[in-house]
Amino acid sequence: MRKFLLLLCLGLVPMLSACVVGAVTGAASKERTMGRSVDDASATMSVRTRLRRHGALGGVSVEVADGLTLLAGYVKTPELRLDAERIAWSAPKVIQVANEIEVRGKKGFWAGTKDKWISARVRTRIFSDRAVRSTNINIETRNRIVYLLGLARSEGEMERIVAHARLVPNVKQVVSYMVTPQTRDQEVVPEEAAIPLEDELVGGEEDDLAGVDE
Repeated sequence: MRKFLLLLCLGLVPMLSACVVGAVTGAASKERTMGRSVDDASATMSVRTRLRRHGALGGVSVEVADGLTLLAGYVKTPELRLDAERIAWSAPKVIQVANEIEVRGKKGFWAGTKDKWISARVRTRIFSDRAVRSTNINIETRNRIVYLLGLARSEGEMERIVAHARLVPNVKQVVSYMVTPQTRDQEVVPEEAAIPLEDELVGGEEDDLAGVDE
């Protein structure tokens, strides 16, 4: 009987060790995710505050996802555009900067309203799709150009998200700064997706997205 109990205890030791290691690993992974989210929020606040101090850059919008800072909006001169990027790089927790600021006058009320409407439609399409499980997707629209940032689970999911954005009416262009777990440590090069006609979707993309509410 004693021998049986001893063998049983010895058998449980590796199992318990594996459980402990698994719990620690899971906690560490969750902590990293939460830590990155905190860093992104801190970077967003820091960049916005610094831009407001400049005065002429208070209207530039800022979105930070996984350390990548997107600057969008309008400024009056090329020098101001460069100033905004320089200021963004000076903020802590910023890993990359995507400068999509345009040099032109301030956009009108209706243009801004249309951009918000487009973002809302893109967001609805993406998060109504049960095949898209990532929640760390940021959507920014400026002058009918949709910018996508964040972490997708895979290349396939990332392509699906881009496809949803392309199918929203009035979208002029889709620019993706999204990354996957395999590419998140690489420099992000924006992928510009041309807007196809509904009957020119490649590879049955329209069929793949069937059943998703627009």
